[in-house]
Amino acid sequence: MHRQVIDMLEPMGRTKAQFIANAVLHYVHCPQTPDITQSVSSDYQMIEAMVWRIIEERLPEYLTQTPPKKLPKKVQKSEDVKFDDAASILGEDGMAAIIDTLSAFRAK
Repeated sequence: MHRQVIDMLEPMGRTKAQFIANAVLHYVHCPQTPDITQSVSSDYQMIEAMVWRIIEERLPEYLTQTPPKKLPKKVQKSEDVKFDDAASILGEDGMAAIIDTLSAFRAK
């Protein structure tokens, strides 16, 4: 079951946090939800085991990755940034991250 959930969440990228938050809130407030009977310690142990398994699976891949060819631009102080230049300084990824973050605050 956990693997199925991981497989569903992986492709969601940056939207998975909002999806998980919505799912948890629905689960907690849904009148048809059964009472949770598992103890917190067993949940913690299960989560810890899953995290270690993921780290062990992904660590070799992470260590063998080559760094990106294009290095990020020099960090600028916010007071030095001209608003007209903000989009070019942040780039498409930076602007997309800001838009995603703002939309998460607007979501229910």
